[in-house]
Amino acid sequence: MAVLHTNIRYAEWSDRNVLDLALPDGVTRPPLVVFIHGGAFFMGDKTDCERERSHLLRAGFAVASVHYRFSNQAIWPAQLDDLKSAFAFLRAHAGNYGYDGQRMASFGPSAGGHLSASIGIALAADPATALDASVVWFPPVDFPSMDDDIIATGIARATGRNDGPESPESRLIGAHVAAHPDLARAAGPIARLAELPQGARLPDMLIMHGALDPYIAAAQSRRLHAAVAAHRTASRLDLDILPDGTHGGGEFEEPQTMDRVAAFLSASFARAARRDR
Repeated sequence: MAVLHTNIRYAEWSDRNVLDLALPDGVTRPPLVVFIHGGAFFMGDKTDCERERSHLLRAGFAVASVHYRFSNQAIWPAQLDDLKSAFAFLRAHAGNYGYDGQRMASFGPSAGGHLSASIGIALAADPATALDASVVWFPPVDFPSMDDDIIATGIARATGRNDGPESPESRLIGAHVAAHPDLARAAGPIARLAELPQGARLPDMLIMHGALDPYIAAAQSRRLHAAVAAHRTASRLDLDILPDGTHGGGEFEEPQTMDRVAAFLSASFARAARRDR
């Protein structure tokens, strides 16, 4: 039976600056995985992770699930600022709750995948804040190329254009993506790579995307993988394109997919422990 703490306040910008924390039973100082929910940056909830949280708890990880400000409350980079505050809070209060604040990872789907990659890269700027791993599921990565990427798949898309004035991506940046491509790209995780000091160590990264995703083309994940690979400072970088995966459906609902995530995280935490000796 896990111990669950709910609505822990980590910052004061918004009523959404709260998180839930679940601790596995019988595990001393477990590593912590921070789940970042999806929802097109303007909807979703920190409780939208029951399946993933249950699996991670059984694998022996503590799990925090985080609210962040929606795009109708604050535009980018408020969401990244929220996550920086959440991770700082979780590091500072590890002793109060009993998890290991030196072994931490991010995990998110869709908009949460964008944020998981973004925070994993951003926190790599300082060895004191760097994460051990980031798990990234079917993220939007480069907003101006999203429409061309999904059109190229031939899959019937489930959304309107991503560069439209009312798209989730335009709402996130507070400007029309089509009219402001540079601003749009600056809000993607790839832009965080250019901000890193030379030699900064990226977290291990597992990127997973469904080949049949009708919302965000798998090419977006390939763009992220290529950019991180070019940076050459990640200990491990994996890209899994699931042939029967959709946008969180299909193979993403199979237990073996979460087994893959748990195994990746276990290996990353073990590698970090060896490196830090």
